Amino acid sequence: MQARRLSLSVARVAMTATFIGLVSNVAVHAADDPCQALGKVLNGRAQIIQEVQSYREKKPTADQACSAFTKLAKLNVNAVAAVERDGAWCRAPEDLAGSLKSQQNDIDAARKNACKAAVEMKKAQKNGGAGAPAPFGGSDGILGGDTKLPQGAL
Repeated sequence: MQARRLSLSVARVAMTATFIGLVSNVAVHAADDPCQALGKVLNGRAQIIQEVQSYREKKPTADQACSAFTKLAKLNVNAVAAVERDGAWCRAPEDLAGSLKSQQNDIDAARKNACKAAVEMKKAQKNGGAGAPAPFGGSDGILGGDTKLPQGAL
């Protein structure tokens, strides 16, 4: 009788293990779903585009713009590759890859300009340029100091 119970327990464990294996296998396939992966790439790209479009209202720092356009450039390249690989299977619009490719030059140009501005801002701040107070309202440091000229009639 004990042997029979033991064999039933072993059988249940085996069935449970098989079921867990099947469920985890289904979960792995769901995680590997190319359409979900494509959707994640395109959604990430859309979020960065929304961030960049918000720059019209709230001006970013040069570092923020450089970072955003760098991310966008990488995501756009990944999106093109994903659409070319899985677009037909996922029923993406036929012209999506071409549209993304055509935007890459504009994204790269914006990234180049933003990152160049970020480098220039860092150099200027390091050299005491941008953000440093001009002595007596002038542009040179001959007189030195932060003294401001008096306002109004002299």
